[in-house]
Amino acid sequence: MPKTALIAGATGLVGKELLGLLVSSGDYDQVIVLTRNETGVHDKKLIEMQINFDELPSYQRFFSANDIFCCLGTTIKKAKTKEAFRKVDFEYPVMMSQFAAEQGAARFLVISAIGAKPDSRFFYSSVKGEMEQAVRKAVIPSVGIFRPSLLTGNREEWRTGEKAGEWLANSLSFLFKGKLRKYLPVSGSLVARSMYEFAQGNIKGNTVIESEVMAK
Repeated sequence: MPKTALIAGATGLVGKELLGLLVSSGDYDQVIVLTRNETGVHDKKLIEMQINFDELPSYQRFFSANDIFCCLGTTIKKAKTKEAFRKVDFEYPVMMSQFAAEQGAARFLVISAIGAKPDSRFFYSSVKGEMEQAVRKAVIPSVGIFRPSLLTGNREEWRTGEKAGEWLANSLSFLFKGKLRKYLPVSGSLVARSMYEFAQGNIKGNTVIESEVMAK
């Protein structure tokens, strides 16, 4: 039976790949997109709304979709302050998970990061860890938490640090073996595919999908 999907963050590296999968899939007859910027995608099953995410509660009713995909994420450099970063990477995803629970969504899938840990000494990792912790508390039948390592692919904005890391990782890929394999870069398209496939399964409870699993 065709389902309804809701996706936030559909113009990012993973989100745009995931949107393409959802729109072309026969598993969904409606795809709702909450976005700041136009996706440029046009399809009869697509409902696209450009919103200010600070006004997210106004769109709570749309979280009755079967599958909720949260692909939101930023960087300290782009957000400019820790407070702004936390709003995008913690407050919005947690709020979405709460709306998903209240509206009866079947699944909530969210992108975190490798090394996410609430008590991490690194701000980025601690925020991601706190987000995971809060999302797990939402009463949703199925929660998928995806922890990619360095993401590769074509972004709309140029990130010098990530491009340098991608080049270095690709040049030294032979070193990513054994316990280090989980740090191997993974493409945005593979993360999107992993999220899509997870949503078509029947996994219950909270599940963490690590980067090396997605890379396969």
